[in-house]
Parts: sequence; C-alpha cells; structure tokens
Amino acid sequence: MSDEHIRIERHELFDPAVDKALARERVGRERIIADAPAASPLRRFLLSSMFYLPLAGVLGALLAWRLIEPSINDRFVVGGEVVLVNAEPFEAPRGVIGLTVGTHEVLVDPTRVVFVSGAHGEPALAGADDLKVGARIEVAGLPVDRKLFAAEIRPTPSAESTGDVERRLWPLFFLFPLTAALVAFSLLLAEGVTTRNWVRMIERTLLCSFLATLFATIALFIPGIFIMAGSDAVLKAVADRSNAVVVTIRDIGAVAFLIHTAFRSVAWACVGAATGVGMNLVRSTRAQLRNSVIGGALGGAFGGMFFDPIDRFSGSTIFDGAATSRGVGLIMVGLSIGVFMALVERLAREAWVRVRTGPLAGKSFILYKTPSIIGNAPQSDIYLYKDAEIDPSHAAIHRVGTTYEIEDLGTRMGTSVGGSRIRRRRLASGDQIVIGSTILDFEERQRRTPAA
Repeated sequence: MSDEHIRIERHELFDPAVDKALARERVGRERIIADAPAASPLRRFLLSSMFYLPLAGVLGALLAWRLIEPSINDRFVVGGEVVLVNAEPFEAPRGVIGLTVGTHEVLVDPTRVVFVSGAHGEPALAGADDLKVGARIEVAGLPVDRKLFAAEIRPTPSAESTGDVERRLWPLFFLFPLTAALVAFSLLLAEGVTTRNWVRMIERTLLCSFLATLFATIALFIPGIFIMAGSDAVLKAVADRSNAVVVTIRDIGAVAFLIHTAFRSVAWACVGAATGVGMNLVRSTRAQLRNSVIGGALGGAFGGMFFDPIDRFSGSTIFDGAATSRGVGLIMVGLSIGVFMALVERLAREAWVRVRTGPLAGKSFILYKTPSIIGNAPQSDIYLYKDAEIDPSHAAIHRVGTTYEIEDLGTRMGTSVGGSRIRRRRLASGDQIVIGSTILDFEERQRRTPAA
C-alpha cells in the first residue's frame, strides 16, 4: 500500500467540475443497482396472491372440516346383535317389527326396508324372516321418538353395540362460522407472511378473523335460514311422493337436485361475502372491501356447488355418510374464495409496485391508498424491512386524478426514479424506483383510449 496522501485544495471543494463528477458517479452507481435481475418466475409465482391465497383457503377449510366432522351425525346408524324381536314391553305399530339391536330400539316395516350387502362384502339378508335373535346387523334410518325407523339393513361381523340416534344440530350451525373464521384467518395470515409484516399481521389477523366469524354467523341466521328451509322443502316434497323411509340427495329428480344445489350455493355465497366483509371492514379502503366481498361471494357460490354432486354420485347406500362430500365441498369453498379474491383483486387493480430486489423480491403491492407510504416501519403501506438506508417513512405515492406521483419525504438517502434523484415526480408504467438499496418497478394497468 502506498503511503502517498491525497490532498484536496480548498478551491476544489467548490469546483463545479467536482460536483458533476460526483453526480456522474452517483448516477452510475444507481444504474448498476437498477440493472439487477428481476426475481425468478418461480419466486414471483410463490409470492403471487393467485398462489398463496387459494392455498391458504384450502388449509383453513380443511382444518374446519377436521374439527367439526367428528361431531356431525347426518346419517343415523346403529349396529350390534339382535337380542329381542317383538318382545314386551316393546310397542310397535301394526305390521311393523320391533327389534332391540344392541342397546337400541329399532322399528322395521318389511314393505319399506331395503336389505343391502355388508360393508365387507357379506351377502344381504334374504328378508325380514332373517331378523332373528342372534343376528348381527347394522341399521340406517330415521330417528322417531328415540327409536330408529329402519330404511336399510345390512349384515355386520361385530356383535358390539354401536351408533347413536340422537339428532345433533349444533355442529351444522357451527360449520358455517367456523369455516369462515378459519378461512379468513388463513388468508390474512398468508398475506402477512408474504409481506413479513409480523406486527400488522398478528393484530389484523386476530381482529378480522373475529369479524369474519361474526358476520358469517349473521349470514347463517338471516338468509341462511330461509335458504336451508327452501332446500328442506324440496326434499320434503319428494318424500311425500316416495315410499322410502329416508329421502337423500340420490333419490330426487334432476330439477329438484338443481334447485337444492342452487340453494346451497347461495347459502355459501352469503358466508363467503360475510367472510370478505370481516376481512376488510377495518383498516382497509373501500376498494379492498368491495373486492373481498365480491371475491368471497363468488368463491362461496362456486365452492358451494360441489357438496351435492359429490354426495349424489359418490355413495350407493345411506350408510355412506356425507363426510367425503362435505370435506371436498369445504375444500372447494376455501379454494374458490382464495382464487376469486385474488382474481378480483388482480382484475380491479389500477396500479401497483413490484419489489425487484431484497427479501421481498417478486412481491407486488397494489396501490389502494393515497398516499401509499413506503418505508421500513411496520406501519408503512409498503413495508421494506432489512434495508438500513430506508427511513421509517421514506416516500409516498399519491394518486392525482388518473395519474400517480411519487414524493420523497425529506429522507437522508433520497429517492430516485429512472436514475435521477427526485423530490416529487409523476410516474409512468415501467418506471424503476430506487429507495435505499431496494428497487421497485411501478406498473399501471393499461387504459383504453376512446376511439376518435
């Protein structure tokens, strides 16, 4: 290393040529930064709302199904060994056989019951004459005064008394708000994780998940009650013309099936819209609220159409419960809400900035607010952390009429657009913004110009 010292004369400090040389060096450094490669397509996809919102919706709905499904008894099935047949004090209507199966009382009308094969391939009983003491059977049917009126009977190898004839409605009522709460929680959590804004994420996720639960409960008790009542009316109308003890979705005609499916779709649309309201009711713009409500309603309506077709075509007897169709249906609700919320958000956006470098490279931020604050504080609308050269409130993007302008908020390191340091400047689609060591690409939706 040379011991030679660099000496700067006083007049050189005020020489315009020196200032120009420093400016050229600064612009050159900014150009080098601006030439940084864009994030890979895979990274951009993983940080896209079209990926993480549907995934989060699926996980939230799947968790709701796993929590609530064990408590739902939409199929009433008892099983065990027949210990009594038409024995006192058992009272049965004329022409109906009274059985005690395990610890359960069962009524069998030979003219209306159906005998089917066992779950493990055992041959079906020949008829009511095979219902003798010692027979091991499973019975599916309709609860009547704590007895089970048999619709289908099949053999079983187990003599253990199983099943329940108690009708529990509370799990079905909790299904809607629980799904809304966990889907909203998952969507908000995913949004927070992708922005790494942990402070805002925790606060907003907890508050908005509670609001989503509240509004989904209201949606259940107002339009949901009428919708489900109309759906039940369809099944009842079919039951009045049928000799079957239990009428399922498999027994109704095509028109009634479509009506029933439409009722359920509208019910889930209400829940999806309520989820959207809860997610963006506070600390969001009207555009965000509108987009989430529309996306939630469309997603709920689309996902709600999957329950009944799966139930109609996936099982062959009433022993086959609706657990599978309900699981797939809830997953489709969560997936659809995530997809449609992301899709509506994307289609409705006017302008956005995409992070080109740094930990958030590939992440896009839609400019919903005016001004939208860019900084390294969690309260910022565009939170750029781990960049020491960025101030807590570094720059602001304003919407002015139909255009956007960026303003430097008097920072120490400044803000550059297109390689030039600015105080305030109008933005054009494709502009590169350099803030600290982070590069942002400003993008704007193309507007159609009216024909002359």
